[in-house]
Amino acid sequence: MSPRARAEVQEAAERSGVSIAYYLEALIDQLVEDNGRLPVIASPRPQREELPIPAA
Repeated sequence: MSPRARAEVQEAAERSGVSIAYYLEALIDQLVEDNGRLPVIASPRPQREELPIPAA
């Protein structure tokens, strides 16, 4: 987790008066309740194409 993301979560947990672990679990539960599942997140970099290599 990046330092920026950790700081955002820590701040939100502190504002909520709960631990980081509890905050993340509650956030996940809320996303699942609102959307039926967790959202799919885009990959941070393009996936490399796998080249077909014949067996030796």
